[in-house]
Amino acid sequence: MGWHTPTVRTVFIHGRGRSGARAWPLQAEEADPDHVFLERTCAADQPERDADRVVEALGGRGHVVGHSYGAVTAMLAAQRRPDLLRSLVLIEPACYDVARGGRHVEAHIAAMAPVYAVADDPEVDGRDFLDRFAAGMSHAPLDIDTLTCDALAARIRATPAPWEVALRTDTPRLVPTLVITGDDRPMYTEVAAALEAKGATHLVLPGADHRPQDHPEAWAAMRDFQAAHAR
Repeated sequence: MGWHTPTVRTVFIHGRGRSGARAWPLQAEEADPDHVFLERTCAADQPERDADRVVEALGGRGHVVGHSYGAVTAMLAAQRRPDLLRSLVLIEPACYDVARGGRHVEAHIAAMAPVYAVADDPEVDGRDFLDRFAAGMSHAPLDIDTLTCDALAARIRATPAPWEVALRTDTPRLVPTLVITGDDRPMYTEVAAALEAKGATHLVLPGADHRPQDHPEAWAAMRDFQAAHAR
């Protein structure tokens, strides 16, 4: 009788933008049947709800990868079922709760809190809200059509502020954790440092901007980390 090799899945969790395989073009290119790209199934991302979807998508023990806002969901999944995660990869993680008190994290929250404060204000239309959101992120206003603008604004307005989601700082002690950041957003570096202090591995890719997962070096590092924690 032959040995049955259990399926080992990797679940990828998108950030605020594209979802599913569209958010992970480099990884999706491989057409690996064990890669699961979480789709946005509701009007907005909800980390508390989506963490349970991640656990279900694993279908057993596997790996979880989260980008930006999706890293909050990834950490929640790791906290709830550390027994099911072989490894956890967090890319430019917006997991600000683990780094409260950090100078750059607090400055970011101070800039973004007034934006979330008007999320339910009907006098602030979609364009105005996105302009405020972009300014808080130190980005230029988005040049998109009104329909797309309103849809994106509605989605962001319906999501919890990332720093309001309670996360365990000691998650790297529960699950082997790799954090990958670029070098131009210091609040993500502070999050990475807080997790590194608890045992995470931190990889910095200079010039990678906010999507290190699009760089072959980051993808190779993820695969090597997963291989090192395959059992």
